[in-house]
Amino acid sequence: MSNRAISDQDQRTSAYQDLLAELNEVEDHLHTAIANLFPPFSQMVAAQLRNSQPRRRAAIVLTAGVAAPDNETVRSQRVFLGAALEMLHLAITVHMILADSESSDTPNRSLLGSTVLAGDYCFSRSASLAVRTGNSTVVEIFSDALKRVSEGRLRHFFDPSDDSYNEDQELFVAGATAAMHLAHTPAHARSEILRFVAGFAHLETSSLARVLTSSLANVLDAYQNDRWLALLSWQDDE
Repeated sequence: MSNRAISDQDQRTSAYQDLLAELNEVEDHLHTAIANLFPPFSQMVAAQLRNSQPRRRAAIVLTAGVAAPDNETVRSQRVFLGAALEMLHLAITVHMILADSESSDTPNRSLLGSTVLAGDYCFSRSASLAVRTGNSTVVEIFSDALKRVSEGRLRHFFDPSDDSYNEDQELFVAGATAAMHLAHTPAHARSEILRFVAGFAHLETSSLARVLTSSLANVLDAYQNDRWLALLSWQDDE
């Protein structure tokens, strides 16, 4: 193997390890955010947090939010954003327990009350994490994502046959949009990345890899490209 090939492999390995390190930081923020909950809220939220693995929403943010060149400020912001998006997903998931309970013939009022409080707590922690990016535009994007996802879930609840709504795609695109704002990604690159991210919710890894090689790689620098390759490898590993 040539020195150049070894160097490229080392860089890709480094990008993969960097992604894992940031995902671990996201995980730490999530557990810290729910640490102050008491039973029965804590068990409910902790169970839903475990079930929400893998952290694909955060992984998208941590990849789309890599700047060129990258720096510690943007890195810290995207970690907070990734945690905020995962916490938002958790909050919505907890609230959907409420919808399922209300549709039961014999709803448990104690469970309903616990679910409302636990979901609201997660929403507040999610908003706090978004605010910690220190960027008002990101908070606006985040708020709009919450509105669209909530509306989409309600439409699907009342009409389960409507398959036009894809929550993962909504959160992937919103997260990538906010992350690229933090990274000051050029406009021409943003459009290509958003097309790629929109397909992330339903395309196989092999198809995503072809898109990455054929079009997305042309608008990325070397480290950004390696991070996207790391994301695909991580998805396969999960």
